[in-house]
Amino acid sequence: MAPPLVYRRFDKLTHSDTILYEMYMLRFAAKRLVESEWKDKKDAWVYLEAFLLHYRNMIEFFGKENPREADLHIMTIWGLEGLMPPATLNDIHTKGRALWKQYEPSDADGGGRISQYLQHCTMKRIDFKEWRIDTMVAEIDPLMRGIEPFLRGSPEFQEAVPEFVIFKQFSASTAIATITPTVIFNRKSPG
Repeated sequence: MAPPLVYRRFDKLTHSDTILYEMYMLRFAAKRLVESEWKDKKDAWVYLEAFLLHYRNMIEFFGKENPREADLHIMTIWGLEGLMPPATLNDIHTKGRALWKQYEPSDADGGGRISQYLQHCTMKRIDFKEWRIDTMVAEIDPLMRGIEPFLRGSPEFQEAVPEFVIFKQFSASTAIATITPTVIFNRKSPG
C-alpha cells in the first residue's frame, strides 16, 4: 500500500503573512505562465488558475466594498497588525476598488467575474474569456509594491518572490489554450 500523499502550506503566523503569501503566489504563477516551459500543456491551466485565484484574492483585499467582518482588507489590516499604513493608503484603496469593479463586475454590470470562470462550475465557463496577464500584472503590481514594505511578515516567511516586468503582450484563456510567449526580467524585491 502506497503512503498517503499529503502536502501542506507553511504556517502563516500573522495577517501580514497571509497577504504576502497572496502577493508572492500571484507573482510566482504569473512568472511561470510567462516562462511556459511545461512537461504537459495542462500545466499552463494550473498556473492560470493559480494566477486568477491569487489575483482575485488581492483585488478583493484592495478594493472590495463592504468586506465581511472576518476578511482581511486594505483598510483594516493595519489596525489588526498594529502597523502604520502607507501614506498612500486611500489612493491604493481607490485603485483597488477600480480593479475589483473591473474584474469582479456584478451581473447588472455585465458579469464576467473571475469567480465565474474559476470558483464555481457555471454556464459562463464555456464563454470565451481572455485574460491579459501582462495588463493585469501591470495594474496590480503598483498596489502590491505600495503596501509590501509596510507589512511585517514572520522571519520564516521572508523568502519573497521578486516582482518582474512583462515586456510584451501576454494573454491566456480559460476557454481554450492560448499562450503568447514573452520576455521577463526580475526586479529586486524591496527591502
